[in-house]
Amino acid sequence: MSELTPQQEQAIATFKANMHFPENGFHNLIIELCKTYQLPFQKVRKVLMSSQVKLEKKIRLQFDTLGSNELTQQAWLESVNAELVEMAKDNVPVMTALQDNSHYLKATTALKANIQNEDQREEVLECLFLAYEKEVFKPLLAMLRTTPVYWKLMRAEEIGKMTPEYQQNFSDYPQYAEAANHLFELEVQVKALILE
Repeated sequence: MSELTPQQEQAIATFKANMHFPENGFHNLIIELCKTYQLPFQKVRKVLMSSQVKLEKKIRLQFDTLGSNELTQQAWLESVNAELVEMAKDNVPVMTALQDNSHYLKATTALKANIQNEDQREEVLECLFLAYEKEVFKPLLAMLRTTPVYWKLMRAEEIGKMTPEYQQNFSDYPQYAEAANHLFELEVQVKALILE
């Protein structure tokens, strides 16, 4: 690697100083961006880290094309947000993903066709659980990683624990709370069926 000029060293020092987020601010920023863009913690963290590396590389290799405003926290955040906006375009609304889930479709089809016996009821409950796990629980878990709410979600591994009151813990993630509530209501309905 080539030696850095004093100007390049100063630019890196300035950028690093501008990237200081006091009191766990960097971690909190990731969590807020996860909420805003409904993306997993690790994906958001990766974007933040790679954008820092990209700018440091530009300082080292293309210093003559670097504008001083590129070293500001605001400019860096704008580039991060632009990348996250692009990533979020691929997001499928949670209810849409749920309604397209094969387990969900199997459960709702069986529910419409009338459940005749205990085995069918258990099969429908299993399908609802598998849909919950894939479309609500695991994606939400990926977003909540390292947050205090993560542990609350871990206690709601079963649909039945995701009561309307418990859903309030996830009010910052309304699409997931809506899907969890829908599945909770379906499960209650299936469990309440009086079989012949």
